[in-house]
Amino acid sequence: MAAMTITRKARRGKRAALLGAAAVMTVGLSVPAVIPDAKAALTLNAVTTGPLFRIADALGLNSVDITTGVSALDPLTISLAYTNSDPVNLNNKINLFPFGGFTPVAATFKRQPGGTLGAAILAGSGQGAYNSALAYQALLSSAQGNTLPGYSALEARGRVNSVTGVSCTSGLTCVQGTNVTNLAVLLVNNPGTPNGGLYARFAPILNLFGINPVTPGGTSASSTGIALNAATVGLALGYNALSDFPATLNPFSIANSLLATVLPTYLLGGGQIEGDSLNDIYTKLGLLATLGISSSSYSTFVPNDLPLLEPLRLPVRIINAVLNAVGVPITLGTPLAAALQPALTILVNTGYTDVQTPSEGGTYDRTYDQSGVYTPFLSKAPLTPAQWLAVPRNFITSLVYGFQLEFPLLRFGRGVPTLTATPGNNYLSITYTPAASGAAAPKSTLATAAVTSVPATAAFSVASSPPPTVQAVTVKTASTGGVRHGTTTKAVPPAASATQGTAAQATSADAGGSRSAPKGVGGSERAKAGNSAKKPR
Repeated sequence: MAAMTITRKARRGKRAALLGAAAVMTVGLSVPAVIPDAKAALTLNAVTTGPLFRIADALGLNSVDITTGVSALDPLTISLAYTNSDPVNLNNKINLFPFGGFTPVAATFKRQPGGTLGAAILAGSGQGAYNSALAYQALLSSAQGNTLPGYSALEARGRVNSVTGVSCTSGLTCVQGTNVTNLAVLLVNNPGTPNGGLYARFAPILNLFGINPVTPGGTSASSTGIALNAATVGLALGYNALSDFPATLNPFSIANSLLATVLPTYLLGGGQIEGDSLNDIYTKLGLLATLGISSSSYSTFVPNDLPLLEPLRLPVRIINAVLNAVGVPITLGTPLAAALQPALTILVNTGYTDVQTPSEGGTYDRTYDQSGVYTPFLSKAPLTPAQWLAVPRNFITSLVYGFQLEFPLLRFGRGVPTLTATPGNNYLSITYTPAASGAAAPKSTLATAAVTSVPATAAFSVASSPPPTVQAVTVKTASTGGVRHGTTTKAVPPAASATQGTAAQATSADAGGSRSAPKGVGGSERAKAGNSAKKPR
């Protein structure tokens, strides 16, 4: 993956600018496999707009350097220029970027910087993302020879010498030239997202007023002397009302989406990108810049923490921030929120079309792979009647699981709980991983503090003599909620059981171990470990 450095006018606000930097990084045309060697480093200019990029601009984020791995090309610099989100203004700003370079025979001139690599970049967030999409559609219309009123037209190239690129009027080598605009469009938290965008959800109503709010994917358009190729990159914020609004009238889903919009602090719990991967995006953008291939990408930043539980987590976040500011090495946990999260996730995710039910091998997690499929509000039922009838029982099962996960005393001597689903069966079940002989039961962490590290050998200083029977070899646990994946078991001979038993003790005694959750929910350390184990794709 490409490396990135950020140039700022000021050093302060580094963390707050991180999300903006990550967003801009996705428009980095930095795929070594498709970018040819160049004679000099390149600078691409980006027009940015919307709240996210306004914050980045205020913090002094004015350029991003991306290392492509091609020595003659590095660094690839993207210069950021923030402007207001009026679609006409955005269209005209893109149209100001000059054309450069010339490709013989094809008789093409690429927009900045030109030559073998050229692209214009337009990035927006929130309403700015929607307006950026309108500007993109205006540019498409102009490329087809139909410039909309008030917008500046794309410039058409006249006849040129196919060898030198010099303008001409006649001759064997005098051919029609073409000005090529390769446009990379980054849309963060876009309300026009086909499946999840707030405006797109209610498109049938807006259509009655002559408005089509659904953002189209990347495509190409051309007319005499003009060509435009576009690669659109949609990055939704999980559960946010603008870009990930529910598809049904589910009160829990809607309340969760509204809280995600009002209390965006839920994002502080971390998360991961689902849908199209960053490598896929890099590849498509590289193909756009070099070969003019249009494409569409849809991704979602999936949070670890459920927004519906943010009112329980926010006070603790504030306390931890204060403790950290004054240098107190204590971090408080949120076990109640973590215990409630598996059950509430069921109620929330059943409002989305990409929910994976137990009969499909899921634990009501989401796939985040349908963002590009236009889905108006109430146009699709995510669950069948039989699947809906199973929800109350599965809610209770998940509630029991969540509290047993966070409060080991409620296990009543049983091992670590795991929430499981069986394809073809509508119901979830809880299984318990047996604890290793002599091992202490994992405990929920209400608070952690910095302590002096202990040598690794100390964890194995107590040698017990477990019987030569089938026993748990590893137990991984965590303390913040989500799906926990248990152990693999095997029979061990008497000679080896003592060593393996003590290893199991050391692992299960770690209260902060590893734990996975349904996609988009759970603590910041639990999002990766168990997704692959809990459902087939």
